Parts: sequence; structure tokens; C-alpha cells
Amino acid sequence: MLKRVRIQKIMTSTEIAEVQTLNAEIWGSQAIPLHQLLAVVQNGGLVLGAYLGEKLIGFNYCFVGCREGMMYLHSHMIGVEKTYREQGVGELLKHAQQEYAKEHGFQLVRWLFDPLEARMANLSFLKLNAFSYQYENDYYGPLQDDFNEGLPSDRIVIEWWIERDQVEDSLDELEEEAEGIVSWSLTVDGLPVLDIDSEFRRDQSFYKDAYLLPIPQFSQKIKVESPKLAEDWRYKVRTILTTLFEQNYAIVRMKKHDEYVHSYLLVRRSLLAL
Repeated sequence: MLKRVRIQKIMTSTEIAEVQTLNAEIWGSQAIPLHQLLAVVQNGGLVLGAYLGEKLIGFNYCFVGCREGMMYLHSHMIGVEKTYREQGVGELLKHAQQEYAKEHGFQLVRWLFDPLEARMANLSFLKLNAFSYQYENDYYGPLQDDFNEGLPSDRIVIEWWIERDQVEDSLDELEEEAEGIVSWSLTVDGLPVLDIDSEFRRDQSFYKDAYLLPIPQFSQKIKVESPKLAEDWRYKVRTILTTLFEQNYAIVRMKKHDEYVHSYLLVRRSLLAL
């Protein structure tokens, strides 16, 4: 299927209307206004569409950002129709975004995502080799869409440097030696719970080169079946990542496991010159 998917720039109001429809289907909320998307694509921004035949099955919405005097491409939203997820469509969109960035002189692409969402973690850290060392509490305030309603809209900031050298061998070694920051277990209902005895302390110092932090494989399932447990994951992961980021660690990879959880690999930034 993936070989039949084509990626193209969205430029017309008709194409943007299709993006709006898909946006509403994915998030169950109001789509981005047509006039805003049209203004973006006509003024240096980018909307990419993934098409299977004539059907739009995914999109990526980006605009130009500037921080501390540096221009970059900010990837605000990426979405794939449910039927076609886990098949590499998101990765195709990101690599098309990468080519656009190269052609237009951007060295950096940035985006944000919910640190409990394993699907985006897989795309960002395993497939694209991006990294993160910045945590934002309740970044957007209360959100009412299907994915975000009920929890603070916490986000981690992702940096994807277009020309960054690969360091896979070093990460393999660090992943081998990494130890868990905290343990996880299962509730009587078979849902994963993090650090059930609250052993993690905000004031502790970390000194090893690498650590592993569990995140749920299916956070949306937890949110539906146990909202209190989803909230527990939110605040514990917030505390742990904030602590590790303050002590100069960065998320550089996600380690996959067979069931219940995956793990973030956090590494000292100085080891990778981050």
C-alpha cells in the first residue's frame, strides 16, 4: 500500500477543504479554518497531503517559526486516517517535510506531542532520530477533542536537526546499560501503572549515563477504562521527565517491549553533544 501513496503540497481551497474534513474525522473537533490554512500556504508555510489514489489519507501542517534569532520549520499538526495508521504514512509525510526544509534552507524542524502517546514517540525517536529535552506543562490549556479531553495538555518539544549525524551505535550501547528510573506493574484490571509505591523523589540526583522510563503502549485505552489512572500517568511522567531534563538528560530513543509499556531512553546530553 505504501508504495502507492503519493505526497504533495496542498495549495488550493478545494484541497484545504479536504484537509479540514480529515482533521475533524481524526480529532472529533472543529477543523482549522480554511482561511488560516490558505494564508499559511501562501505565506511561506506548508501543508502536505498523503494521497492513496485520489483519496486524502493524511496531512502535515507546518509554518515558519523563529526562536533566539534562528528560523525553523514548526510542524504543528500531523494526522493519518485511522484505517491507514501504523503503515508508515506519517513517516512519508515527515520525510517530505524534511526535503522541503532542506530545499528552503531550514536546519531544524520542531514539533510537540503528548509524552504518553507511544505512536508519536515511535515516529519521532525511532524512525526519525529526533530528540527532546524540554517539557511544557498544560501547553494548550484544556482541550476538548477526542484525543486530549480529560487530561492537562502536557507536551514535550521535539527537535529534528536535518543534517545531524547518526549515533546509532552509541545509542545501542547506552540502551544496553540503561536502568529503569522507576518500576511499573499491572492493576487487577490488567492496566499498567507507574511507580505504584511512589518511590521517585523530585530532589534525587541522577548520575548514570542512561535511564529508561516506561510509558503506556495504549494511553487512550487507559484514559477510557480508568481516567484516574491516566491522570496518575500524566503527573508522574511530568515529574520524572521534568526532573531528568533539568539534570541535562534528553530523550533520544524509544525502546519497544512486547506488552503494556514501551520505554523512553534518556541519555546525558553531554555524551551526544546535545
